[in-house]
Amino acid sequence: MARVRIAALADLAENGGTPIEVAGRALLVCRSRSGTFVVENMCSHQRAKLEGGKIKGPHIFCPLHGVRFDLRDGSPTGTLTKLPIVVFASMIDDDAVYAELDA
Repeated sequence: MARVRIAALADLAENGGTPIEVAGRALLVCRSRSGTFVVENMCSHQRAKLEGGKIKGPHIFCPLHGVRFDLRDGSPTGTLTKLPIVVFASMIDDDAVYAELDA
């Protein structure tokens, strides 16, 4: 795993998700009062993009069918899927968001 700079914190929407591509990987950086999270921009239910989904606290709701995922560990709520989304360890340093990605 390598620590990779994802984006400047100032470039990220508050209470929203910002799609970013890093090294050919589609990511979604989500900010809320609960923190800043980096996830794969893909719902595990029907492989739809998560961007545009509502973010409430530490959860994102898929814009396609409303499946709720916990941004801290990727776990879903409800009956549409039991598969989690991919979540990356992330941190804020020097006003930028970093994530641990496969090298």
